[in-house]
Amino acid sequence: MLAALLALCLAAPIRAAEKEEPAETPILVPSPIPVGFLVAWKPTILSVRIDSGAGSQFGSDKLQLFRGLFRYTSTAFDEKLLARAEVEGGQFQSDTQNTRLGSDGFDVTVRLLGGTATRISPGFIITGSAGLLSRYQVGTQAQGGAPRIGIFGVTSNMELEYRLGPLLTISGYVEGGLAPIPYLAQAHLGVLSDASEFRWRLQLSLDVGTNTAVDLGYDFTRWHASFAGSNVLNPASSPDQALLLEAREHALTLGIRWKP
Repeated sequence: MLAALLALCLAAPIRAAEKEEPAETPILVPSPIPVGFLVAWKPTILSVRIDSGAGSQFGSDKLQLFRGLFRYTSTAFDEKLLARAEVEGGQFQSDTQNTRLGSDGFDVTVRLLGGTATRISPGFIITGSAGLLSRYQVGTQAQGGAPRIGIFGVTSNMELEYRLGPLLTISGYVEGGLAPIPYLAQAHLGVLSDASEFRWRLQLSLDVGTNTAVDLGYDFTRWHASFAGSNVLNPASSPDQALLLEAREHALTLGIRWKP
């Protein structure tokens, strides 16, 4: 009897040890924020419209080959916040030369953004950000369809990204911005009433290396601005006209992305 009790006491700690769960080892999950550099070529079909209230005054559809994009994305606050700087622009030829309406100038757009990314499922990521927006457009004609003006404001965007396979990803992007603050504008444009930007993109990305991907996409951007008290189309008249300026960009984006 004594031997049986002793055996029972010795077996109890062994059974308790067997029931103890093994210690868990934490697994580091990488941040879904798409960090890295992007350099892209953006050949663009540019359309420009000017309207002073009597219908469209000017239109053009010109192929702009010398346009590009540079984007840098990083993280902050222990990889919880997205930080992005983006510069794009280049050739801005809005009409043939030697015409009063038109330009062989250039434009530059700068975005400084902060946001976050969320992994909804193993292959589905949503990224959202907001920040500052600035665009400066220069025309070579004194008056015309591509006046010299800079606008400044805010913008926000959302991107949906889904991995179709081990190497292929599809993404959709939409952005809207308001830029009511003008700067370095040419004379006779008048008072800027409002200015806005809308952009959307559909893109395929192919991983060609451990840290390298090739992006191919279609990018549409619409810039709109309205002015009061303008006489830019007729400098001899009094500055009492309304002026609507619109530019549309249909771009093919071919880029190389490096992910450290």
